[in-house]
Amino acid sequence: MTENRQRTSTSSFGVSRREGHDSSAFYARFNPPILSSDETVNSIPDLGDGCLEGDSRDMHHLPDSSVALVVTSPPYFVGKEYEDSIAADADERIPATYFEYLAMLDSVFAECVRVLEPGGRIAVNVANLGRKPYRSLSADVIRILEDLGLLLRGEIIWQKSRGSSGSCAWGSFRSAANPALRDTTERIIVASKGRFDRAKSTAARAELGLPHKSTLPTDEFMEATLDVWDMHAESARRVHHPAPFPVELPRRLIDLYTFEGDAVLDPFMGSGSTLVAAALTDRRGVGYDLDPVYVDVARERINAARARVWAHRQPPGEQPPLPEIAEALAEVTDEEIAAEDSQRRATQEGKKAQDIAIDLLERSGFTLLQKDAKVPRAGVQYNFKVEDAGGAEWWIDVSGAFTTVRPGLLRIDTIWKTLGRASVLKAHDAAARILVLTAHLPRPGSEGDKALRAVGPYTVFDAIPMFDEEAVERLIRYANGGMTEPLPGFWKAKEITSGMS
Repeated sequence: MTENRQRTSTSSFGVSRREGHDSSAFYARFNPPILSSDETVNSIPDLGDGCLEGDSRDMHHLPDSSVALVVTSPPYFVGKEYEDSIAADADERIPATYFEYLAMLDSVFAECVRVLEPGGRIAVNVANLGRKPYRSLSADVIRILEDLGLLLRGEIIWQKSRGSSGSCAWGSFRSAANPALRDTTERIIVASKGRFDRAKSTAARAELGLPHKSTLPTDEFMEATLDVWDMHAESARRVHHPAPFPVELPRRLIDLYTFEGDAVLDPFMGSGSTLVAAALTDRRGVGYDLDPVYVDVARERINAARARVWAHRQPPGEQPPLPEIAEALAEVTDEEIAAEDSQRRATQEGKKAQDIAIDLLERSGFTLLQKDAKVPRAGVQYNFKVEDAGGAEWWIDVSGAFTTVRPGLLRIDTIWKTLGRASVLKAHDAAARILVLTAHLPRPGSEGDKALRAVGPYTVFDAIPMFDEEAVERLIRYANGGMTEPLPGFWKAKEITSGMS
C-alpha cells in the first residue's frame, strides 16, 4: 500500500524535507530575467572625446541599444576617502543616506539598460561596506540588476593586495574577542541584457559593417575567464582622484566583452580609467561625471592614451589629428610604445606565449629537442630544450604571458619562479645555458630587474623580449652556435665580464 506523503512548501524558515516540496513561493520572491530575441544595434553619435559633464540618470546623448559594454565603479557610499573629499562641496545630487544611494544606482542602471544593445554587458565594480555590521553592497547591486531584468553572468573577485597590506582595522589583535576581516578584495558583478550572446553573429556583423573584430590574446583570455583577478590598485595621488581603479581592470573587461570599435560607457567616469582603456583598445568611450575637475582630469588622461596609440601607428612624417594629442605625444616613452606593440602583435598572432616562443626559436635556427623538458632528479621543468647549429643544448624558459595585466616579467612572482628554476638547474648542471623568452622585461631599476641582474649572466644567459627586433637578432646569433658568453643587450658589457668570470 502506497503511503501518501505530506507535501511541503517554502516558509520563512525553510523546510527540513525536500520530497514533494513546492518551492514556487521561494521563486516568487524574485523578478525573472527578461529574455529577448531583439537584435537591434544602433550607433552612438560623435561625442568628441566622450567626456560629458552631467548626471548619468539622464543620458539623452545616447540612443537606445547603442552601447556594447558598461564598465563602472560607483562612488563609494562609506568607508573611503571619496566621501570625505566630496563632503566639502555639498551637492544635492550626492546621496545623503544609503537607501537614497541605492535608489540613485537603480536610476543610473535603468538608463544603462536602456542604452545597452541586446546581449550587451554591464560590469559593476564595488567594495563591500563596514564591519560593525558588514554590508554587502555587491548583494544590493545584484538585486538592483535582477530587478531591472538583466541576466546575471558571474561575479569576479578583484584581489587588490595580499598579506598585511590593505586596511589596518584589525579589531582585536591576536585575540578571539573581536577580530575583524580586512578588506583586500572588491567585487565585479557582470550581467547582460536580454540574451547570453551578443546581438548578431560575428559574420553578420562583418557584413553589416558593425564592430566584429576581437582583440583578446590567448593568454589574456585564459586569465580573464577566471573569477579571481590579481591586480594592484591604482594610486589615488597619481591620477588625482580619491577612488580610482586601475586601467588594466576595464581594459580586460573591454577586451573580453567587446569588439574593436564598440561603444563603452562609464556612467561614473571619475578620473576616466574606463575611457583610457577604451582609447587604448580602439573602442568609443563615453563617460559622465558631475564634477568638472574630474572631467578635465579624464580628458587629459584620455589624450595621453590616444597619443600612445598614435605613436605606435603613426605613418612617417604625418602629424597627429588633434593639437591636444600632439602635446601629449611628447610625454610618451619608448617603453610604452613597445608594450602596446607587443600586446597588439600577440593579439594578431592569436597564440599563447609558448606557441609564439617555439615559432620564434625555430625561425631563429634552433632545433627543438624536447617540449616540457624535465631536469633529471631535480623536480623542475623547462618549456623547451633546443639545440643550436653547433650541437650545443639550451634550456628555454618562457616566462610570463601576453596579458594586459603585468605581462611577462613585470610580475614579481614570475621572476621568482624563473630564478628558482634557474638556480636548481645550475646546481644540477653548472654548464647549462638558460635563455629566458618573455612578453615583457621587468622595468629598469624595479625589484624584479634588480633580482634578475643579481644572479648575473652565469645563471640566466640572456633575457629575450619576443617582439624586440634587436633581442631577436641576439637569439639568431645564439642559434648559429659557438657562443660562449651573452651578447650585450639585456646584459651590459661590464655585467657580462664580471658575471661570466
